[in-house]
Amino acid sequence: MSTSTLNAQTRGFGLSVAITSIVSALLVLAKEANPGLVTFMKDLTVHHWVTHAIFDVIVFVAVGFLLAKSNNGQGPAIGDEKLIQIIVGGFLLGCVIIAGFYLITG
Repeated sequence: MSTSTLNAQTRGFGLSVAITSIVSALLVLAKEANPGLVTFMKDLTVHHWVTHAIFDVIVFVAVGFLLAKSNNGQGPAIGDEKLIQIIVGGFLLGCVIIAGFYLITG
């Protein structure tokens, strides 16, 4: 197990940031490719971006709690440096997914 100065919740929710960033980017692509999804999301709330934000918060909280409780309540067995790398990588990957999509599709 990697040594960490962070508690289980910090590690779990840190990984959740990375995962949520990627999931959110994929949802952007899904909405762009499927106008029916945008309409559905707009019908759920006042705007599809409001629904998108609510979805992101739900994913972040659910994944964060699940990861924080993993490993018999010890959270993910990951070191501090690796956690930082994963958070930054997940965020950047989400950005690249969205930017790449718009560069390719124009």
